Amino acid sequence: MTALLAVARYEFRMQARKRSLWIAAVLLGGTLVVLQGDRGPRSLPVGTPAREVMATWALLFSILMPLAYGMLLADRLVRDRRLRVEPLLESLPVGPVARLGGKYLGGVAACGLPGLAALLVAAVTELPKRHDPALLGWALVAFAVVTLPGIAMVAGFALVCPTFLSVPLFRVLFVGYWFWGNMLAPAFLPSLTGTVLTPIGDYAATWLLGSGQTALFAGTPGLLPFLRPDPSGASAALSVAVIVLCGLIPMTAAALAAHRATRQTWPAKA
Repeated sequence: MTALLAVARYEFRMQARKRSLWIAAVLLGGTLVVLQGDRGPRSLPVGTPAREVMATWALLFSILMPLAYGMLLADRLVRDRRLRVEPLLESLPVGPVARLGGKYLGGVAACGLPGLAALLVAAVTELPKRHDPALLGWALVAFAVVTLPGIAMVAGFALVCPTFLSVPLFRVLFVGYWFWGNMLAPAFLPSLTGTVLTPIGDYAATWLLGSGQTALFAGTPGLLPFLRPDPSGASAALSVAVIVLCGLIPMTAAALAAHRATRQTWPAKA
């Protein structure tokens, strides 16, 4: 556990210092703020409950900002191989599972910083208009249930998939998936949009709204109807759990593969 936390701390500090992470997040987040339209949080009337305001902000930022996280993490493991530091890392007293898990946890935490900062800034800018200090508390809740699970899912695939796909190919496929699986209305083409698998946080945001309205496409009839339960607290919790689990699946597979490779090569090294 100590080794895992040490790797996670190092990874977090390294990723959080990258200017590319913050520049991309600011550009994408700023674009969403400017182009949010009539359904955006700025259009919500004064008197709207703080939880609804911050749910709308969280969903707005989740539309594009995770693209920056996926692009940033896509070359993380590949870069170790390209720079030939992987043999050096294998010589350290840290197992492959701890190294991989630490990279994942540190990457998720680092990518979560811009998302959390965006929500806190949004809450602060809403304070003079709405005069409700609860906005700050609900910003943290919205980050935990809407933003963070999606980051966990994106990070899992962004770290592992480029190890057997090229990084450019993964990035192209990731962008295509993001718009197809999160924002394409099922009425137009078969899509995962509106299912509990949607990392944009649609179900969780709908639960936070709590006023009988759907945040985006949650529960919309379409492909795989068993993945489209009616929005509720239970379905929101299910969606959060499924999204996080989806991010852990590729990490678990990669950890098992690395552990197996270590066991096969250890006798030869000995």
